[in-house]
Amino acid sequence: MTGEPFDDVVIGAGQAGPSLAARLAGTGRRVALIERRFVGGTCVNTGCRPTKALIASAKVAAMARRAAEFGVAAGPVSADMAAVRAIAATSPTGSRAWRGSR
Repeated sequence: MTGEPFDDVVIGAGQAGPSLAARLAGTGRRVALIERRFVGGTCVNTGCRPTKALIASAKVAAMARRAAEFGVAAGPVSADMAAVRAIAATSPTGSRAWRGSR
């Protein structure tokens, strides 16, 4: 740090923080963006989006198991949990890309 003051301090890099900081910086203001843990906040990193990905995989498996009820032959259905977790882990890539571009 140079010891120069900031014009604005944005606390939290959740849904609104990064875009607000970018808009302020785009006007020439010196901006500090403070985040305790993950850019993107809880929702995209460990909450809403990863959870929704896990739930979507479970729904697909449940429907596939009932395929015969709809006249569709699907065979045995199982979940590859490593693949499911990998899908859920891809959710926050937008926030990671934003962080890397600054």
